[in-house]
Amino acid sequence: MTKKALLLVVLLLSLLPLQLFHLYNNNNRDRDNVAGIQSSFPIINSVYIGEFRFTLFGYTSPGATVSLNGQGINDQTISDKTGYFEFTNRFSPFSAREACLSSRDQFGRISAPICLPAFPTQANVSIGPVIIPPTLSFDKNDYFTGDEVILTGQTIPSAEVDLSVFTQVQPASSSFLTRLISSISHFQLIRSVDAFSIPHLSAKSDPLGNFSISLPSSSAQNYRLFTQVNYHNLPSANSLTLTLKIMPVWMVFLRFFGLILSIFRDRMLEVTIILEILGLTAYYLRLFTPYRLKRSIVLYRPILPIIEHKNLPILKEKYSLVKS
Repeated sequence: MTKKALLLVVLLLSLLPLQLFHLYNNNNRDRDNVAGIQSSFPIINSVYIGEFRFTLFGYTSPGATVSLNGQGINDQTISDKTGYFEFTNRFSPFSAREACLSSRDQFGRISAPICLPAFPTQANVSIGPVIIPPTLSFDKNDYFTGDEVILTGQTIPSAEVDLSVFTQVQPASSSFLTRLISSISHFQLIRSVDAFSIPHLSAKSDPLGNFSISLPSSSAQNYRLFTQVNYHNLPSANSLTLTLKIMPVWMVFLRFFGLILSIFRDRMLEVTIILEILGLTAYYLRLFTPYRLKRSIVLYRPILPIIEHKNLPILKEKYSLVKS
């Protein structure tokens, strides 16, 4: 064993216990924390009830949980099968304050909040109708050119849903590398210089409040979209704006390698320990194996001269005349 090999073995044997100890401490530290909370503090709830009452009503998707939140206001209710909801005879706060409405549909999707102006608190008031925007989601996370892109959501039953879609055009002078980084990154490296909308799209929700819209995916583009619902000529505010990225097909391989790299990056210490153990095992097996098979090539040198076929000696036959 050479000095360099001996030094490498000693170094690896010294690092392995330290790495294992560090890995053990990290696992125990993560196990002690519950849902990322390292410390807790006492929570004090204070409730103040006003003198006057208010009633708030509106429409959203059927069976949705409608939340009313604000300073001094916190309440929830469930919409009926027609999407109608109502907060009845709630106590008003002592001072005029802003309150916001939002709904969570049956699939757990959250709508855009609707913030109401401060309403009077010195009299009984009725507020409404408030039309809550639709909830939106895509049927999957990643889309490539040629895929079927389906936008689904929930809103008021049997209502007209309008979809607004805008796409951004990058300048033609941008390099291929910049376009690639911009397509796979969550940050926009190139500010849009042009934005145009695709033709108007609309759909009608079914009696349960569900709707779906198919979007084009013939070319790689970045889209921004939102919806509005129109109920008895009462339009809602804009829904949450979603971003749709349609990537080229070759991005499948790039994302696959990125996924593999992210897995190894999160487990880099474990992978390093395994490689060190395998390297030490292979070294010791090679060092202490008594009999090792070696492959060798043996060259034989001919001793006798080699006579080629064309250089064979010519034999002359002699004939003798025999007298009879």
